[in-house]
Amino acid sequence: MISQPDIHIPYNSKNQFKSETLSSSGLITMFIKFIIYGIAIVGVAQFLMWQVTREQQGMKFSEASAVEALQSILLLFSGIILTYGIVIYKNWRPLLLLIAEFLFISLVREQDAYLDLHYFDGAWQTIVILSLPFPIYFAIIRRKKLMDNLKVYTSLFAFGIMISGVLTTYIFSRLYGRKIFWMAAMENGYMRDVKNISEESLETYGYLLIFIASIELIFLIKRLDVRSKNAIKVASNADASTFKIVQPGS
Repeated sequence: MISQPDIHIPYNSKNQFKSETLSSSGLITMFIKFIIYGIAIVGVAQFLMWQVTREQQGMKFSEASAVEALQSILLLFSGIILTYGIVIYKNWRPLLLLIAEFLFISLVREQDAYLDLHYFDGAWQTIVILSLPFPIYFAIIRRKKLMDNLKVYTSLFAFGIMISGVLTTYIFSRLYGRKIFWMAAMENGYMRDVKNISEESLETYGYLLIFIASIELIFLIKRLDVRSKNAIKVASNADASTFKIVQPGS
């Protein structure tokens, strides 16, 4: 069998300068993101404070409150962002579809009181069960691509934010909002409003993190897609004289 030669690209100082420029640009981008996301967090905090002053005692942050509506809006827009990614970036569809399904389940779960009241008890569970077969089937038939997506995704900044949002919303806020915890903390002065405000505020913050993570994921996928296309373009347009062919063993 004839062994394939190794291809070595000569070092170019311009490439090093370009890399340093990109690093500086990356730091600026990170700083801008810090400002934007910080403003979003402050905005949500101010909204929570404004809302708690408007609601009646005993009904603060209830199922029918504007806070619950905000949570649903964050989930909805997160899903829309990921749906855009599903349509545009077909190589990432297995991963994006599973995350979008998870967000869809969460969105339906947030509407459980409305669905049970206006339709039938267990309506949200029925919708979720009916929505599961296709994403699961697609993940199975595209499992190799899904694993490739996961290997990249778990090393990205977006994954860290997403997992933080999920842990905050679905684990910590639930444990933090336990009635037994707040009864022990306030003893004879127990107020259900305080428990609700604390739990729902944490839950809203978690949904905000998930929203930010969805934006970050699509931006990163777009960046990776552009880099991939540029690499293919450079390779196809490369002049053979710029490469040094080295036969193995020479």
